Amino acid sequence: MKSSWTWIVGAAALSLAVDGCATAKKEAPAAIVWNTAMDAALADAGKSGRPILLDLYTDWCQWCKALDDTTFTDPQFVAFSKRFTCAKVNAEVDTVTAARYRVKSYPSVIILKPDGTEIDRVVGYYRAPEFMSQVEDYLAGRNTLASMVAAESTHGKNPQFLAKLADRYFEHGLYDEAKAHYLRLVALDPANKSGLVDDALMSLARMSRKDKDYAAARKYAQAVLDRYPSGDEMRSAFLEVGVNWKRSGHLENAWKVFVDYARKFPEDEDAPYAREQADTLADKLGHTITIPRSLKGHTL
Repeated sequence: MKSSWTWIVGAAALSLAVDGCATAKKEAPAAIVWNTAMDAALADAGKSGRPILLDLYTDWCQWCKALDDTTFTDPQFVAFSKRFTCAKVNAEVDTVTAARYRVKSYPSVIILKPDGTEIDRVVGYYRAPEFMSQVEDYLAGRNTLASMVAAESTHGKNPQFLAKLADRYFEHGLYDEAKAHYLRLVALDPANKSGLVDDALMSLARMSRKDKDYAAARKYAQAVLDRYPSGDEMRSAFLEVGVNWKRSGHLENAWKVFVDYARKFPEDEDAPYAREQADTLADKLGHTITIPRSLKGHTL
């Protein structure tokens, strides 16, 4: 699973006729009418028999805003949405619903039966065609987590299958199961011939960070740097080490990592982030020099 330290922004607003995602309390972008309370969505789905599209978002999630701006404004998606009862819930406000569905990554759009039982979920940002294709698959029982678990006895020694299954567990907030499968992949392919092992280690790092186990997160990220320094996850691992030193309160160590990153990769797209972190930490630590003078031409 890939990540980026940069995000995009935006939002819009329109309205839609009642026969779409019905009985809403508030209108959200894209002309889709959303229920803004889970109880209202369940009541509407119970009456209509429609499945539920539950969008769990946060105010700080820029990819959530990107969904609002693009995917949810797409006319094809607006028409598609009429097949569902739609709900849009702030996961940091309705923490009960977020906890019920073990949502730890945003955006997460969960496809539910009318009674609220999960069918599967779309995690992350996708444009309308890809988004709708995933939902159609899930409604037909294709590519669901349940279907992959059923296929594990046959495909469980295939690195690509293991990686995908581990990712699905990760997306579903089932971290223990995800960890077990990522570690199985690491053991199966120590030379990283599949090109997936460094991704698995980074997912282990991110899961550990989300669970506030910063030492474990550093360990997994450092393993990427030590074992696969030429891999495409190397720079993300570099930053992950710094972030987890900072989260654990080891500010001096974090500062050194961010300065080192900015020095080694001055033209990288994440160099401004590293420089900003280094300067912020320098202020807290009382350092008078943050980044070598030769890099000061790169503006923050």
